Amino acid sequence: MAMIEATWTSVECLGIPDSPMRTVLFELARFMDDNRDGDEWVLASAGYMAMWKEFQEQFTPKSPLQSQVDHLKVVRELEEMTGIRIPEIPGDQFALRLTPETVDDLAIELGYASDIAMVRNLLSQRFPEHANNSQLHFVSKKQVNYVRAHLVQRV
Repeated sequence: MAMIEATWTSVECLGIPDSPMRTVLFELARFMDDNRDGDEWVLASAGYMAMWKEFQEQFTPKSPLQSQVDHLKVVRELEEMTGIRIPEIPGDQFALRLTPETVDDLAIELGYASDIAMVRNLLSQRFPEHANNSQLHFVSKKQVNYVRAHLVQRV
C-alpha cells in the first residue's frame, strides 16, 4: 500500500483529476505494491516513472513566461518535423488557468455551481475548518488541488 498512498499524496499535491491515465498510474502502483521483485516489477516501475514525469509536466503550475517558452519549443519541433510554418501566437492570447480563490469559484470551475455543498463536504473531510456551516470561503492551492484530485469535473 505504500506506493498507492504515495501516489495519492502526489496526485493530491498536483490536483490531477480522475482520468483513464490516472487509473493506469494507480494500477501500476498497486502492481508494484503486490509484486516486490522480478522483471515485471522493473517494467512497472519504469512505466510508473514515465507516466509520473508526464503528469508533473502537465500539472505543475507554470508562469506565463514558461508557458510561452514551452509553446515556442513545441512550434520549433513541429516545424522541423513537418516543414510547415506555424503562425505565431501573441503573448497576451495564452490561456492561463488561474487557481480559484474561493469555494464558490472552485465549485464553478468543476461544474458544481448548484451543488457547492458537495465541494465543501469534500473539503471538510480533509480540512475541518471548511465544515458545512463554516463561514470560511477562501481556499489554498493545496485545498484546490485536493478537491481537483477527488471530485470528478462535470461538463
